Amino acid sequence: MYEGKLNIVHKERKGLDIDILGISEMKWTGRGHFRSANNIVMYSGHNTNRKNGVGMNITNQVSKSLTGYKAVNDRIIYIRVKAHPVNNLCTGVCSYNQCGYSGHRFLNLHLTLNKTLRKDVLILMGEWNSKIGKEEEPGTVGRYGLGSRNEAGE
Repeated sequence: MYEGKLNIVHKERKGLDIDILGISEMKWTGRGHFRSANNIVMYSGHNTNRKNGVGMNITNQVSKSLTGYKAVNDRIIYIRVKAHPVNNLCTGVCSYNQCGYSGHRFLNLHLTLNKTLRKDVLILMGEWNSKIGKEEEPGTVGRYGLGSRNEAGE
């Protein structure tokens, strides 16, 4: 994602009135954060190659409630935000799983989710390249999916 594309993302996020946006496949190297067009951008990419990468784009308003973020690896990043009006914390996790099922990648995600406090409100977002299908899975997936489940949908 180049700076021109980032400006388009800011504009679209604002137009859709989204305060927290997870971004997959940023293809940036390294890890960090910066302020851009009244937004805070946090990112986590591969150390040397421009591949994979995840990020979070939040508004300045949300950044006032931000308690921290962690760039886990080039496929997982999360933020913690004080939630209002209840005095709770919200954890937003963005994950990118490019090529279907990978036990190692899901183990990293599982370990990250296990670090989330049980009282936190958890928002899980990202790209999974999976289709869950129409079947209902109580406690996990509702009956409003489309198509047939693929291997990554398991």
